Amino acid sequence: MTSSLSSSDGPPISPFLDTLVTLADQRHFGDFLPSALHEAIKATGSLAGSLLLVGDRARRFRQGSMPPETERQISLWEDSLEARLRSGSWRVGEGEAPPVSTLPVSETGGLLVNVPLLKAESVIGSLSLVLPAGESLSLSKRQVLTSCSRSIAGLDSIIEQLTVTQHSLEQLTFLHETSRALTSTLDLRQVLDNTMEVATNILDAQASTLMLVDEETNELVFDIPYGEKRELLRSYRMPMSEGIAGWVAAHGQPAIVNETGSDQRFSRGTDVRTGFLTKSVICVPLQIKDRTIGVLEALNKKSSEGFNEADLRLLGTLAAQAAVAIENARLYRSLREERDKIVTVQEEARRALARDLHDTTLQRLAAIAMGVSHIKQLLRHQPEQAGPELDKLEDVVRQASREARVLLFELRPIILETQGLVRALESYTEQLQGEGPPRFHFDDGGYDQRLASDVEVTAFLIVQEAVSNARKHGGADNIRLQLRPEEDRLLVVVEDDGRGFDLETIHNNDEGGTHLGLVSMRERADLIHAQLGVESSPGQGTRVVLAIPAKSPVSKDDT
Repeated sequence: MTSSLSSSDGPPISPFLDTLVTLADQRHFGDFLPSALHEAIKATGSLAGSLLLVGDRARRFRQGSMPPETERQISLWEDSLEARLRSGSWRVGEGEAPPVSTLPVSETGGLLVNVPLLKAESVIGSLSLVLPAGESLSLSKRQVLTSCSRSIAGLDSIIEQLTVTQHSLEQLTFLHETSRALTSTLDLRQVLDNTMEVATNILDAQASTLMLVDEETNELVFDIPYGEKRELLRSYRMPMSEGIAGWVAAHGQPAIVNETGSDQRFSRGTDVRTGFLTKSVICVPLQIKDRTIGVLEALNKKSSEGFNEADLRLLGTLAAQAAVAIENARLYRSLREERDKIVTVQEEARRALARDLHDTTLQRLAAIAMGVSHIKQLLRHQPEQAGPELDKLEDVVRQASREARVLLFELRPIILETQGLVRALESYTEQLQGEGPPRFHFDDGGYDQRLASDVEVTAFLIVQEAVSNARKHGGADNIRLQLRPEEDRLLVVVEDDGRGFDLETIHNNDEGGTHLGLVSMRERADLIHAQLGVESSPGQGTRVVLAIPAKSPVSKDDT
């Protein structure tokens, strides 16, 4: 079309086309279509108009004042066209102008005009205009209508594609930013809280929730809710057998429910508790290596169309990223807890060494120093009595030397590194064997394998702690160390015939050395995934059993 088609009874077409091109730069239905209708009304000198586009859903726009009868007639045309397009297609012959319908407006003396919107040869909607009284459908106006029909339809399709592309770009940008945020920090709660906010907005939802599986109780925990009633949901629990979220967690499959009232899986329990009315739900599982660790869901799509497959793909991608972030954060937290345990164990070992040095070696050295001073005085004044005192001092030196060797052995038993746990325990009992009680007994149970080095060191430290408790607090006459190999584990047993203790009482006594030793042993056992059992009762002695998993042993060729 060019300005040569202009005539005195109608405005030129070219300005209208230029205006449509300008409108196309808006690239959004909400801006483009009402503006296009406004420009069509202005280009034809009409009083009012109506625009209908039929796609996945019908979009209608009306502008200007029109009599009720005219409005009803436009609605009749548009409803008929929509019904025809829903039941099939309507095509116009190639090169043919779109058919134009006219009807006089009795109330105003004007003219009602309707023309289909053509995309190539296919009808996708209609344009209705109300011309003022005395106006007729001139050739120029007909040309403008034809131009409007094809231009609006063509630009609508382009803008629809651009809108879809823009929406996809926004989603990709969101996923990129979310991925970067999830991998840039291990502050899981803050990152996921922000992610839930963005997910709620981009899915056009009223609320969203991330729930984690509590495997011990088989429940879902509302860990990070966002939206209305979020504080009422935080840390709220529900059985995995309940609701759509429970079904998704149990089956590991996503679900879209746009009418909750008609879905048997839906439960109103959470709504009753919070006062939040759930109308539609989209929910996906959070999975790591085919293991479901939680679910991610959005509630109540604000638009009337409901959740769709595009929303499901977006939420699924977000769930995959969130699952990785959760797993990373859990691993980090586990490593940090293990580090804290190791630090605690090391600190307790240092304190125990300090106590041992103070109570044994340092006391012996102090006694030796006093004995030497006493003998020096005897040599000056009563030399005949110096001999017996020297014999006594020799016993003290010998005892101090033995205790020092035991401490050095406990600090770094080289034999443990070179010959393994069995030989180290045998040597340990020999080092501890003194002239009086307790007497030490060792039975290797025929076990002659090596263990992983960290397991051997940790097991030896646990045995040390158990033996130390029996020596210092048990008052035992005999302490037995035994190895008992079983099919799926190795039992290391430390048993004494001392005074024993009440386990329940000792657990509540933070000042008891035995209690501190039990804590240390349990923490060390956890480090090597072993189980520690303690049996004791007053007057019946104490029995400590360390059960090391069978996967810990390694062959001699590997050591």
